[in-house]
Amino acid sequence: MASKFPIHYYGLDHREQMSSQVSPSFRGLTRYPSASLRELLYLSLPLILSLFSASFMGFCDRLFLARHSLGALEGSVSAGYLCILFQQPVMRVATMSQVFVGLYRGGGEPHKIGNSVWQMIWLSLLSMLVTLPLSQFVAPFFFNGTVIREEANTYFMTLMAVNFLFPLATTLTAYFIGQGRTKIIFIATLFAHGLNICLDYFFIFGIEGVLPPMGIFGAALATGISQGLFCVVLFYFFLQKKERKTYRTNEYHFNWNDFWDQLQIGLPRAATRIIILTAWVSITRLITLKGGDHLMVMSIGGTLILLFTFINDGLCQGMITIASTLMGSKNYDQIWKLVRSALIFLVVTTALLAIPYLVFPEFTLSFFFPESPSPETLKILKRSCIWLWVFFFTYGFNAIGLSLVTAARDVAFHLFAIFFVWLTSYFPAYLAINVFNWPPDSLWLIMAFDSFVFGVVFLIRSSKERWRKDALPVNVDQIASN
Repeated sequence: MASKFPIHYYGLDHREQMSSQVSPSFRGLTRYPSASLRELLYLSLPLILSLFSASFMGFCDRLFLARHSLGALEGSVSAGYLCILFQQPVMRVATMSQVFVGLYRGGGEPHKIGNSVWQMIWLSLLSMLVTLPLSQFVAPFFFNGTVIREEANTYFMTLMAVNFLFPLATTLTAYFIGQGRTKIIFIATLFAHGLNICLDYFFIFGIEGVLPPMGIFGAALATGISQGLFCVVLFYFFLQKKERKTYRTNEYHFNWNDFWDQLQIGLPRAATRIIILTAWVSITRLITLKGGDHLMVMSIGGTLILLFTFINDGLCQGMITIASTLMGSKNYDQIWKLVRSALIFLVVTTALLAIPYLVFPEFTLSFFFPESPSPETLKILKRSCIWLWVFFFTYGFNAIGLSLVTAARDVAFHLFAIFFVWLTSYFPAYLAINVFNWPPDSLWLIMAFDSFVFGVVFLIRSSKERWRKDALPVNVDQIASN
């Protein structure tokens, strides 16, 4: 899909005179040469490792379900994509608390931080008034008439009952990240993900004589419990005496003005996410109705991409950090050096991923099947591995272009481009599935095409180097849709 993996950063609303020369006070972010491959790796690898934790948790969750039954895997994947449509828009708004934490902290008003964060806590809780009733309406429309109706409904409705936990976790995480206190987030995340994997196994398969196997309900229950405990841990530290004294985190009253300030900035972010997600969810609906090998290809492919998307996500975040610094210091000539470094990284990782996806696809696929699938099914899945490998490269190519557009704060163009995501993803998928009867593996070819098109568009836009003409500092309004 087009827009993926936002980065949240902040600055004060001010205007400065900009020269066309590199800032004499410019210093690189690391001890390595600016925009070099080594600098990119130094900044991206910690992010990649952090994102790997979440990807590995999701992979284990689906792998356990595949071992339990293929229907459970297919139900969780289809329902999971629909869950994201209800989770991420609210989460995108909730990340605004990070912006205000930074603004108040940098502006010497730390006493305002606590109550500003509480406004997004209230948003998380109040969001259930919308998401829960809406989910009751959407679920029958989405799952009725499909072969996975029962499994998908179970998974979806269980997670919808605790949907508020996801924006709540985002809000509490933003409080600590906005102050640069990432250690507690890292430890709490590892704890929650490790707990989720353990609970997944025991809840899905059960413990003989102690706990009956719960299958797909157990997977959803494990996710809800681990997410809830993650919030409890962060909330405990959020309300510590030091936090209450310095940041007044005990000021929990609802403040409409502060609430609206954050909401109106976050809503455009939520809108862009909804546009993208509805396109993908609509594709999921097409494939779920089709069933058979189409559904299996989407489910297994959607699980396998968890093994590599975190790499490009981390690359994108690292690039935004470096590119933003280069633009801010007017060191423009180094930006294309950064692109070259990113392309080298992408080519090397793509070559390495050829081992599981191109050289040993049968071994990779064997984890999903207690018994070997039919020769025809295996043939389709092996072709899917080829397109997944291509998708990895185009997805990374997209991330490189997107990072420059994001760093340049080219909000209007980004919003404009997003509206075309239906033309590059949903309509090709609809024609391939319902008109031309392309084979099931063509789904990932279409997704690769979608990512490549947007990558090209973003790089063409970046080649205009509008950051040379519009070199303005970041303000809150510019953050709204990045």
